[in-house]
Amino acid sequence: MTIPFVDVAIIGGGPGGLALAQGLKKNGIDTAVFERDPVRSDYVQGFRMRIRQRGIDALQTNLPPHLYQAFLDTLGLAPIENLILDEQFSRLDDAGQATRESEDTHLEKSVSRITLRQILLSGLDGIVHTGKRFERYETLPDDTVVAHFSDGSAIRANLLVGADGAGSTVRCQLLPDLKSIDTGVRRLAGKITLDVAARHDVSPLLTEFNTNIRPRDGRGLMITSHRVDPSAYARYDFLSAEDRGHRAIPGFHFNNSTSYTWWNTAYDTDELGPDEVLERLGGAALLETLLQRIRHWDERILKLIRHSDPSTVAFLKVKSSTPGAVWQSGPVTLLGDAIHAMTYFRALGGNTALYDSGLLVRELVAARRHGKPLLASVNDYESAMREHGYEAVRSSLSAMQRNVGANRPLKAIPTL
Repeated sequence: MTIPFVDVAIIGGGPGGLALAQGLKKNGIDTAVFERDPVRSDYVQGFRMRIRQRGIDALQTNLPPHLYQAFLDTLGLAPIENLILDEQFSRLDDAGQATRESEDTHLEKSVSRITLRQILLSGLDGIVHTGKRFERYETLPDDTVVAHFSDGSAIRANLLVGADGAGSTVRCQLLPDLKSIDTGVRRLAGKITLDVAARHDVSPLLTEFNTNIRPRDGRGLMITSHRVDPSAYARYDFLSAEDRGHRAIPGFHFNNSTSYTWWNTAYDTDELGPDEVLERLGGAALLETLLQRIRHWDERILKLIRHSDPSTVAFLKVKSSTPGAVWQSGPVTLLGDAIHAMTYFRALGGNTALYDSGLLVRELVAARRHGKPLLASVNDYESAMREHGYEAVRSSLSAMQRNVGANRPLKAIPTL
């Protein structure tokens, strides 16, 4: 059987993998993406992603102008003012809080993960192949690599890129001893549309600011809003206000064109209940669990939680990759969460994956257009990717420890 050949084979159709494909296509480099799931319906997909300069730069470089403009036009806006309240709704002084970082100049901007996926898929017909579950790869004597899939098919490539997320099968083969860690932090998050919030007279202090509820004892609550212009979607025929793949899923969670307020809280292991119990609870039961925990808080805060859409609420274990791995460069490399998955603190994960794609496109253009040896390009990409990616992992973990453990130390603090 003849195995088809492609210059660059990408395993995984998340933001990093698709942005890489867009950049390679833009530069005339032969590529193909192999994605297991035709529709991405993981829980995080229903939330907007704060966008940072590194993400913006990568998208501007990799996307054709009309797709980059669609990205800009459909950005949501978050409040720019911060507010700290205690659990009784009294305002607290923000003295001693960390100052804004240099990259925070764009933190009021957010992108729907669903809309971003629609943009990144545009124009990739014949390049993205779904229903392809990657199983393993083998390196051939000529330094090409063959990727094997569960349906019996295979693809040969000069370079195989593992962009298949935190549970990367590519990474498991390339770096079998590299493990992710459970931070011990347990997260609950939910959404309420601004219309529903207004109908229930939710305080504007919880919808017009980036509000941090900092109780005198216990775990805090972060609240922000994302305002979206739904008319922007009508200007692009490749965008839809609601993703067709999510229409059969009830509730508001996978709506990508309605303005909403988002809240997030995190606890140490077993503080809200045993993992095996919380993992089985639906959104409504999780809301009730949280409300029972904070029932002594001011009613104005409880009202926001109580009227959140249960479909938007889920229990998540917060995990992190272990930074520091170094390996010999070859025809297989990694991108995004596949190598540097991180906590959600500081909004770095998605932006870092996008940045990886920009770094790799630059190096592959140097190899294919300017005569740089492919192995040298991969090595230079991996060096740059490890430097910024591992720093982001450590930074997000440190931010998690500061925020979740502000009033009560965490039981187990991973040392990375």
